[in-house]
Amino acid sequence: AIKWLRARQSSKPLCLFVGTNWPHVPWPETGEGYEAGKVIVPATHVDTPRTRDARATYYAAVTRMDTELGEVFDAAREVLGQDTFFITTSDHGAQWPFGKWNCYDAGIRTPMIAVWPGRIKAGARTSAMVSWIDLLPTLVEVAGGPAPKQIDGRSFAGVLRGEAAQHRERIFTTHSADGRFNIYPSRSVRTADWKYIRNLRPDYYYTTHVDLVQAATGPGYFASWREKAKSDPAAAAVVKRYHERPAEELYDLRTDPLELRNLAADPRHATRLAELRAEVTAWMKANGDEGKTFGEPRLLTDPRRAAPPQAPKKKQK
Repeated sequence: AIKWLRARQSSKPLCLFVGTNWPHVPWPETGEGYEAGKVIVPATHVDTPRTRDARATYYAAVTRMDTELGEVFDAAREVLGQDTFFITTSDHGAQWPFGKWNCYDAGIRTPMIAVWPGRIKAGARTSAMVSWIDLLPTLVEVAGGPAPKQIDGRSFAGVLRGEAAQHRERIFTTHSADGRFNIYPSRSVRTADWKYIRNLRPDYYYTTHVDLVQAATGPGYFASWREKAKSDPAAAAVVKRYHERPAEELYDLRTDPLELRNLAADPRHATRLAELRAEVTAWMKANGDEGKTFGEPRLLTDPRRAAPPQAPKKKQK
């Protein structure tokens, strides 16, 4: 992308999208300077030597991403000038338990940084909630055009310019399936302070690439979680929470940002639960979401529920 940009010979307006594989897996083979013994292990994870080794290589992948981001940023300003609008974000959370393929904040709350000299105050931060569907109308407005009115996204250029402190009052997120691995339909709504998650099929055994691929390719860090769970109640609780989900989850993000205390059964929050439940129901209806299951799920009652998926058999000629 950088080579193409520097070789470009045109004065026409340009909107350039540059993607990177980092920090998507596979991660680097070593920590590249990050020491496993010093890395931070999230409270939602099981702290084992293998977990720490994996965290070190994940941080190395993030650093590679950051390095490439700087190279693209420098090239863009070099070729397009100082007035270039630059924005970077990721599409979902990291490929860790309770991250990617989940509706928890670790899966849906992603970094976003925007730079626009003279229009965006340097070093400013905002708590405004925006969604990926808002990127298109934002880019159109920044470029001087009228944002389409028939789309769901809404421009947040005003937030970037410091003209507004808020954008969306709630964000709806979904997960259904990803091939033969992650068949677990869930829906959620997030406000500034609360998160409601509806697991449409709590009778399903939750799995993802994290545990299934590791089971198929050899001992990984998740295997060390299962091993520690045999003798450590705290580790056992984490593994159980990963695989078995209740029908509804409610979290007070102000006091519980890691979403560890499910308040759905707490009568003190029954009114809020009902309100957010109704919002998700209405959103699903408005979007024609029938909550279908895509693929063959694993059931909690299936004794082989934790086995890795079998490769499709080749047809005989």
